[in-house]
Amino acid sequence: MHTYLVGFLVLLASFVLQTTIVPHLRVFGVQPDLILIVVVAFAFSEGAVAGSAAGFAGGLLEDLVLIRGVGLNVLCKTITGYVAGLVERALFAENLVLLMIAIIIATVLNQTVYAGLNFLLGEKVLFWSTFRSLILPSALYNSLLAPLVYYLLMRIMVFEKKAPVFK
Repeated sequence: MHTYLVGFLVLLASFVLQTTIVPHLRVFGVQPDLILIVVVAFAFSEGAVAGSAAGFAGGLLEDLVLIRGVGLNVLCKTITGYVAGLVERALFAENLVLLMIAIIIATVLNQTVYAGLNFLLGEKVLFWSTFRSLILPSALYNSLLAPLVYYLLMRIMVFEKKAPVFK
């Protein structure tokens, strides 16, 4: 139970950073998604159910700030957290490159589901243009920040239990 409280507090801190500092870190019009990185890292550590709960909470926090598309981030991050939680966590404790690849895949999944839902809601979505200009650069940016965020989250969680950390 205490692990989930710590996870929520880390998610809340990432939300505060996402809304205050991260918009100033734009590179080529793309900013990282700290909430997504924390959700995926938490899902790797705790499993699919905890990952989907973290995705729900993170998406809800994000949707509270947005005016349009309320509920889309909740659904996208819940799905991404669940899928990420299905992956074996010990794999990432040993290999930094696999962690970065997993974050790229999670970001592409999250953004593709988001774009697909926007399309189903009647918005015009140019998939290939969106993929080249938004999804792929965002995935690469997230993958560069993922080792730092994952390492910090695992350091915080190590006080709760023996969580794997980079060697």
